[in-house]
Amino acid sequence: MRRLAFVVQRYGEGVAGGSEMMCRSIAERLAPHIALDVLTTCAVDYTTWENRFPAGEEMLNGVTVRRFPVARLREWEKLASLSDRVLHQAHSEKDETDWIRAQGPLVPGLFDYLAAHREDYDLFVFFTYLYATTCFGLPLVAGRAILVPTAHDELPIYLAAYDRVFREARDLIFLTPEERHFVLRRFCFEREVGHLVGGGVEFPPDPLPGDPDWDILRARTGDSPVITYVGRVSESKGCVQLIDYFLRYIEDRPESNVKLLLAGKATIDMPAHGSILAPAFISDAVKWLALQASDVVLAPSPYESLCIAALEGWASSKPVLANGRSDVLRGQCVRSQGGLWYRDYREFRACLDKLLSEQALRAQLGRQGRGYVEKHHRWDDVAQRYLAVFEATAAEIAG
Repeated sequence: MRRLAFVVQRYGEGVAGGSEMMCRSIAERLAPHIALDVLTTCAVDYTTWENRFPAGEEMLNGVTVRRFPVARLREWEKLASLSDRVLHQAHSEKDETDWIRAQGPLVPGLFDYLAAHREDYDLFVFFTYLYATTCFGLPLVAGRAILVPTAHDELPIYLAAYDRVFREARDLIFLTPEERHFVLRRFCFEREVGHLVGGGVEFPPDPLPGDPDWDILRARTGDSPVITYVGRVSESKGCVQLIDYFLRYIEDRPESNVKLLLAGKATIDMPAHGSILAPAFISDAVKWLALQASDVVLAPSPYESLCIAALEGWASSKPVLANGRSDVLRGQCVRSQGGLWYRDYREFRACLDKLLSEQALRAQLGRQGRGYVEKHHRWDDVAQRYLAVFEATAAEIAG
């Protein structure tokens, strides 16, 4: 294989997001072994698409990154109006195209580059089905395109515009069996397509270094049990329901004295409550210290293609309490034998009662979860599985 391109909506230091971090983790592990370019935007924040990185080429941790400016900021009022139409009402093909354009990011330079350099790369690997970078970019290089859709059961994926994206991809890579099953069902593929490759997780350093920010946070938890969520604190991640369930739980179980730690950037209004700790930002060091000190790690999102928060909890040898309305999370808990799941408040309360009261159960679930991620989710192993798919597909194209 001569040359490979990854196409992703955002990339670089300070960029948060599951698919973006996955793209970067794979790119940095493959770059020493293959000529690889990342084609991306100058944006840091997907809520605005404001150009923050300089346009042009840079080397980042051994990876060649080519950045193209976004043509316009996200217009939230226009997007909301179009979303109401295309997601909930009868609409036209043009409405869907307008919605994808409004969601963005619109990157004319990137699209021109793909069209002009189609033959310069053996493969183009697109991360995430949802954004305009994939929707408008993948068809330009369809015969050489692999899609890593990070798909889950949400309203946008039922738009007809995405049929073309999934059908024109030369191949697909999936993170979990549940994601693969959902995509095959949604797009009515008549045979098994794509490759189940999975995703990786970082492991905590051993030993964990101390951190003064964690000392301050830990002083607020005292000797109380701690349940922890790591990730973006948003409604789409199930955090509104999680907070509601937690407040009901401590009302029902005041003797538990349990604290909820929400470790991530919040996009929702946070209740002022002494039992909820919500620092605006935590470093990686503090994240691992928080997970180590936690009794239970939470995975509340109903929408997942692979839950990194659960994998990080198991990497820290902690039990996971997951939203059972997600097929993916239930599957991860079953395969790992590392967690329990809930579908409503009564089940949430019952599971949390059991986990907080049975130390031996917590330890057993944590051990089983750790063994599972060590076997299946180490990044170096996952990157090699990606590389095997890329090489096989490139050889098929060359043949």
